Amino acid sequence: MSSQFFSFLRRSFYIKMILVMFAISVIPLIVLSIISVSVSTTTVEKQVNRLNAQLVNQVVDRIELTMTRLRELSEQYSRISSIQGALVSPSAQYFEEVVRKKDLISVLSSASAIIGNVEGLQVYSAITGEVLSSTEAPAALADSPYRPLIETYLASGKPNIFLDKHSLPELAILDSSTYYISRVPFDLYEDLKGVLLISMSNNQYQRQIENIQLGSEGSISLLTEDGLTIATTSKLEKAEDTRRVQGILKHWKELNRPDQFAAGSSIVSVKQTSTYDNWIVVSEIPSKELTASADIIRRTVTYFLVILAVLGALCVVGFGYQLYRPLQAVKRQVDALKKGHFEARVTHFANNEIGDLGRMLNTMAVRIQDLLADLHDSEDLKRKLEIRALQSQINPHFMYNTLNTIRMFAMMKDYEKINSLMGRLVALLRYSMENFEQTVQLRQELDYLADYVGLLNMRYKCQIRLESSIEEPLQSMQIPKLSLQPLIENSVFHGILPRKTPEGHISIRVFTDTGKNYIILEITDDGIGLAEAELKKLQLHLLHEESTENIGLQNVWLRMKLLFGGDAQILLSSAPGEGLTIRIMLPSENVLVKEEPHESL
Repeated sequence: MSSQFFSFLRRSFYIKMILVMFAISVIPLIVLSIISVSVSTTTVEKQVNRLNAQLVNQVVDRIELTMTRLRELSEQYSRISSIQGALVSPSAQYFEEVVRKKDLISVLSSASAIIGNVEGLQVYSAITGEVLSSTEAPAALADSPYRPLIETYLASGKPNIFLDKHSLPELAILDSSTYYISRVPFDLYEDLKGVLLISMSNNQYQRQIENIQLGSEGSISLLTEDGLTIATTSKLEKAEDTRRVQGILKHWKELNRPDQFAAGSSIVSVKQTSTYDNWIVVSEIPSKELTASADIIRRTVTYFLVILAVLGALCVVGFGYQLYRPLQAVKRQVDALKKGHFEARVTHFANNEIGDLGRMLNTMAVRIQDLLADLHDSEDLKRKLEIRALQSQINPHFMYNTLNTIRMFAMMKDYEKINSLMGRLVALLRYSMENFEQTVQLRQELDYLADYVGLLNMRYKCQIRLESSIEEPLQSMQIPKLSLQPLIENSVFHGILPRKTPEGHISIRVFTDTGKNYIILEITDDGIGLAEAELKKLQLHLLHEESTENIGLQNVWLRMKLLFGGDAQILLSSAPGEGLTIRIMLPSENVLVKEEPHESL
């Protein structure tokens, strides 16, 4: 072993070159790199972490102060006698009632103006059922936009609640404002007279953070518990910014909610308020925004590193000149192999380990060529065998019944029906067995279904009517071969025939849902349908790939997902006696429409 090692050192010029290069350049380079990176990185990280923590704590303090102020205002104005005095039974004197309402609205308007950053105050009278506002005319609860908020508060049974986007996501009024709601009077031992609503526009929170400068790419966001944005300084589009904050919150929760963590090339600080709102403040600062202070050090180190690198390069050139040609030959060989050109060969061999490497590369290239050829042949054979196995899975009962039907017509000497049956059967067998392509055009699959339904109509008394409505460009879309026949078969044998009617209908629709960017493939029958429990069971089976039930529908769905991606969806809807509808939603960007070639004139 030692003799081989010393022999290697004696004939290896490359080893000598590496030793010299290491001595004059690599060691100083490593030392200087460690020093510069350590100093600059430590300084930048401390600066970024300190600034980020200060910003987040500042914003959290502002938000908590605002929330505390809202609670104090709610308690203060819930105790005002003029407000409580207005929440009584209507006066018999119209003039007194008008004056009372006017005084209450005046109090609310004055309070809203005095508070300043509050959007408005509203009072609901539990006695009269009216809502009086500092910004709007009095209205009955049924006609007031604040009705869902008041009903939510009354249903909660709490003395006060806070409502934001997270509380009622479907309510549009909460998209732009947040509300603090409390009872009037504030004391729980007194009977409820009404409800006080204090609203604050989300723009107020936006103004609290919009002056914070975090560089061109940094941002600070105020979010609800589930990540809905209340205010943000991000310059990204809304959808992109939503994905960004959702990713940050997910990573934050996975890390067990730390105050600070690294996300890509950014430093992120996250803190949740301790008041009743439970809002989350997220501050993201790209590291490059705060590296300017280390530029001088880095430039100085860079100049010194360049000088050392030049000296090292001169030494390498001088010592490595004799290895230039074989190294270049090996490099060209490696580049060719990387690009897939396995026929390239090294033609110049040095009398050292580089030459040995070139010979080994030539041998490896030949071996890879042989292996690729074998792999291509085996994959092609495997694909054809899999498709052959799939296409050969013709229901034996279907074949038996079809042949038995032909035998019956032969005994009746009905040669016209025998000819029609044989023609359709031959067409089905040719389509399923002769073509090894995995996908076909939709119109080809519909032609196959027409022959299949035609055979069924000659076998059964119940006549199946197959109707199709396909958008013109989508007739040439590519779908998995033999993917619709199992669905039609299920509709016939599990839906229409058990109904025992003279005629059944199956409808196939293919259209574009431009709003959701999907291509919809919908199959509807008028069979016996499914009960709600059976429908849920069928949907559950579709989620388990190893299920042994509903194999036909499950195989179709798995093939659709493999071809069109994980964004594809399947929806089932049915009711007893009303048939079954299968809707397969395919992402438009994954659907290939193969145009028919035009013959030249």
